[in-house]
Amino acid sequence: MIAASRFVTAHALFEGRADLNGYPFQLLGVVSQRGTGLENLGAALAGAEMLMPYGWELVNVSDFTGSNYACAVMRRRQ
Repeated sequence: MIAASRFVTAHALFEGRADLNGYPFQLLGVVSQRGTGLENLGAALAGAEMLMPYGWELVNVSDFTGSNYACAVMRRRQ
C-alpha cells in the first residue's frame, strides 16, 4: 500500500505499523493530518527523523494549512 501511494503516515511510523522493506522508490512522503498547524508539522518532522537512521534524508517539508496536513519529503541515500 505504501508503494502504491508513495506516502506513509507519521502515525504509522510511530506505532510501528509501517514496513518499508522492499519499498521500490527513492522518494517517500511522510504525512501527518491528525493534528492542526504546528502539530502536523512537528509530527511529520518526527516521522522523518525516525527514518534517518535507516538511510533516508530529508529533502523538503511543506505545511498545507488549507488542507490541514503536513508532508516531509524523504530521499533514500544511495
